[in-house]
Amino acid sequence: MGFSAVLLAGMLQAASPVCDTPVYMVVAGPTHDRERMMAYGQAIAESQIYERLGGYYINSPRAVATFEGEAPVGYATLIVRFPCLANAEAFWNSDVYQNDILPLRQNPSAGDYFVTVYPEIPIRSDMVGKVGEADYLVRFEGADVPERVTYNDPPGVVLGGDAETAERGDPGSGWPDAALLRRDAETGEAWRISTGDARTVSIGAAPALTEFYVIRGGTNFSGDRIATGDYARIGAGHVLGDVEIDAGTRLLMFRFPEGADASPQPEPLIVRAVDTEWTTGTVALEAGAEAPLMIRRLFTDPETGARTHLVRLAAGVSVPWEIHTTAEEGYLLNGDYRLAECLPSGRRDFAYQPGGYFYRPAGILHSGPDSTTTTGATWLIRTPRTLDALFYPACPSVAAAPDAHEEDN
Repeated sequence: MGFSAVLLAGMLQAASPVCDTPVYMVVAGPTHDRERMMAYGQAIAESQIYERLGGYYINSPRAVATFEGEAPVGYATLIVRFPCLANAEAFWNSDVYQNDILPLRQNPSAGDYFVTVYPEIPIRSDMVGKVGEADYLVRFEGADVPERVTYNDPPGVVLGGDAETAERGDPGSGWPDAALLRRDAETGEAWRISTGDARTVSIGAAPALTEFYVIRGGTNFSGDRIATGDYARIGAGHVLGDVEIDAGTRLLMFRFPEGADASPQPEPLIVRAVDTEWTTGTVALEAGAEAPLMIRRLFTDPETGARTHLVRLAAGVSVPWEIHTTAEEGYLLNGDYRLAECLPSGRRDFAYQPGGYFYRPAGILHSGPDSTTTTGATWLIRTPRTLDALFYPACPSVAAAPDAHEEDN
């Protein structure tokens, strides 16, 4: 997500009424990630905060000589002059600096810096006339800075969902009332069907291409039985007939939208848990952090690359910030998971328990080092196209044009 001058111009507070006692803000310390600091500096420049508040650099950060001691590798000192302390504070405490710019060098840290502010002293009398007056000829108090633009999240996003508290609805075609996780004409439907007592329901023809996953219990339909951990893919128009549902059964049902770009399914496809294996996957090493995980593949569409699969993550796993070029849908089968989302409206963190659900359209930055599980977690994940990833260092992301890699998950 790139920065614009308008986005980065909002301030929390204006300068004080009187602003005529200059101060110097000194940033000093070793830099560990020069690229992140360059992105940070570019964001400040694009924001025009300094220009609006009368701040300007008075030095280059790299020393031209060292007379005493040995500075750490990458050590730099940068000095910014402001017309008064109030304007320096307005810069530092602004919403745009604290929430959009500062995270670029602090999440993760691009260096170990001290930021201090010093008052300016008058020019010594014997230097008057020998150096510039270094005075401000323009007043900067009460700077009229535009409001920060508020961005809305994309349509269709569902985050922090919970099947236990979801709206109940009628899936149609004879199915009992169920928890409606998501319904959208363009992307389809997601339901969780649960039964207390055993029952038999008369199901007509499937109105659309449909996927089932049995969380627990089992069902018998079309002469086939699917039990805990099994997966079924049913084509549109296929008649299911009488479906016997065991007591205490819980299953997920995903319906594709009308005209969905997907391979046809002339005959039902059943994938049984006993016939599939967990295989090792990993988040691409190009992200700078290896995150081991296990994969159990249920279905991959040979035409579109769409996937339905299980992902199992160990406790304490750390995942990089990433963006997918396809939508992603997830249901937490067991464990716990904390998942961060870097939305246009700002970062939000969600704590998922079993039954937790999300649907994320393409192009939303998510995960990051704070996203993890304390107990281990297993997700059912669906994507309508091949799942790839662009990796980023922080939220908000820097426009680094990283390479895309197909994720093995």
